[in-house]
Amino acid sequence: MVGLVKTGTCLFLKSMSKFIALLRGINVSGKNKIRMVELKALFETLGYEEVTTYLQSGNVVFNAKKKPNSSQIEKTIFDQLGPTVPVLILSQSQLDQVFSNNPFLTKGSTDPAHCYVTFLWEARSEKETQAIASPANETGSFECRDALVYVICPDGYGKTKINNQFFEKKLKVIATTRNWKTVTTLLTLVNEG
Repeated sequence: MVGLVKTGTCLFLKSMSKFIALLRGINVSGKNKIRMVELKALFETLGYEEVTTYLQSGNVVFNAKKKPNSSQIEKTIFDQLGPTVPVLILSQSQLDQVFSNNPFLTKGSTDPAHCYVTFLWEARSEKETQAIASPANETGSFECRDALVYVICPDGYGKTKINNQFFEKKLKVIATTRNWKTVTTLLTLVNEG
């Protein structure tokens, strides 16, 4: 997005970029409750524009002049709303890559309703990710790529053992997971306007 800024008698173009904030572990089983109207207002007080939230699980799309500081957002959430919540910031191009690189959907035989993406706060080495084995009797599968884990759960995410906690424990990193519908909707939101 480009806006005009008046300085004296001259007009200059001011460029804004779209970003996505993924909050980990809010509004789950009654813990870390944050209302989306409060979250939207918080992002606006930090100077972000065109703030939109999606679902109650902590997905925020917004415009900013430069890449936001996740630590500042985390601190403001704690100071104003109470919970300690890790925040991961993605750019529009990063989300585009997440969408384009799903190995299960590129094969063409997978139902998107069974797809999930686990976002890692830090990329793990190929050696670390290849050392992870699926639990016994697991019907789902996963593929690690940089700071992402693409997951497919034919029996549903509620029944799989390869969930967010599994990857956090195995890779020793903070993570948050979104279903493919959420990824698709966030991509639509960042590409609007």
